[in-house]
Amino acid sequence: METVVTATPGAAYALVSDVTRIGERSPECHTATWERGRPGTVGAVFRGRNRYGWAARWSRRCEVVEAEPGRAFGFRTLPERLDPSRRDSTTWRYRFEPVAGGTRVVHSYEITLLPLRPMRALYGRLLPHHRDMRPQMAENLAALRRQLDEAATRP
Repeated sequence: METVVTATPGAAYALVSDVTRIGERSPECHTATWERGRPGTVGAVFRGRNRYGWAARWSRRCEVVEAEPGRAFGFRTLPERLDPSRRDSTTWRYRFEPVAGGTRVVHSYEITLLPLRPMRALYGRLLPHHRDMRPQMAENLAALRRQLDEAATRP
């Protein structure tokens, strides 16, 4: 998924890489806090707290896997061996490309480790929207564009 924003690649990167603000954009992850490492650098770990609907609540530890200011930011959910509901891993990435009048932001994800088979059926029932994350990604990018446009108009 992608969008074009009027901000510079550096400004777009700065907002995306500040994971403590993810709740302002994400329809599912409502807060994130840094747990270890220097925030926003490769290897730093944060915990994202998610919610869906009125009942589903969970959190995931994530590790920054890519941090190139003005170019790319990526993180992956960390598999947790002792918790069978969290043995999966997904890598989320943002790329920033300068274009006339602003920046193209490309948002993508890759499931790098599938959940255990019994958990797939459960996830399908509890979180059916996870079968196709594109609508949530589009919502995230639209909110990012609004945030950056608002920041550009402030004195």
